[in-house]
Amino acid sequence: MDENEPKQGQPPSSETVDAKSPGGEPDEAWQPRLWSRLILLIVLFGYGIALVVANSSKVKISFLFASINVSKIWLILLCLVLGLLSGVLISEMYRHRKIERDQLEWQAEQAKKS
Repeated sequence: MDENEPKQGQPPSSETVDAKSPGGEPDEAWQPRLWSRLILLIVLFGYGIALVVANSSKVKISFLFASINVSKIWLILLCLVLGLLSGVLISEMYRHRKIERDQLEWQAEQAKKS
């Protein structure tokens, strides 16, 4: 017999009984964290829709040899993606440079000790 199973004649432990209110209905506590996240998600979704609708007009982008007409929202999203990618690449370059610098300093210290 398993130690966690209730023995015959004993009532089940409080761990296996669902929390119930005095009326016999499940006790559902107010979850402010869940509701605040849900409200934040709805607000962000609404903001995204408003951003697309407000920037649906076309703009002309001139390159050196050509020009194109695109919606403002695509231009905004392109700039966002380019900014994120360049930020990630710059931080990776900085991290690798710092690791190499630390390794060179460590090798110099080891050479002085020898």
